[in-house]
Amino acid sequence: MKILVMSDTHGKIHLAEHIIAKMDKIDLIIHLGDYYPDALKISENTHIKVVSVKGNCDRGEVEDEKVLDLGEHKLFLTHGHQYGVKSNLSRIYYKGLEEGCNIVLFGHTHMPIKVKHEDLLIMNPGSLTSPRGGTKASYGIIELDGKNVKSHIVEV
Repeated sequence: MKILVMSDTHGKIHLAEHIIAKMDKIDLIIHLGDYYPDALKISENTHIKVVSVKGNCDRGEVEDEKVLDLGEHKLFLTHGHQYGVKSNLSRIYYKGLEEGCNIVLFGHTHMPIKVKHEDLLIMNPGSLTSPRGGTKASYGIIELDGKNVKSHIVEV
């Protein structure tokens, strides 16, 4: 299963749709908030299932976090602002363990990061539209094959 992970698109989806159009088969898109309506538009325009959570700039009846069970893998999805991710990853790490997940995905900082600690992958795909901290626009790719997890961050 190939998963495209993005966050913090803030109402600008043209680059996301351009990237999706040029990629090989994508089975699922995960949008980690800040601008939830983008997830709906991307799904409608690409006909690919999008799972998303609400960010700190989103309003409405959208979930703040989700646990996504994909058989051999459980993913904890959140925007990250409620876990202090701008300071450190401790709270989000322990939340992932508490939920029994082996992958934690978050956004909010607009800066990509990928860390593996013991058996837990923690990834922030960065932002496609407004990267911060001297980083470039970016997104994440996760490939699940049985118990194997391959992940990388792609700079645009």
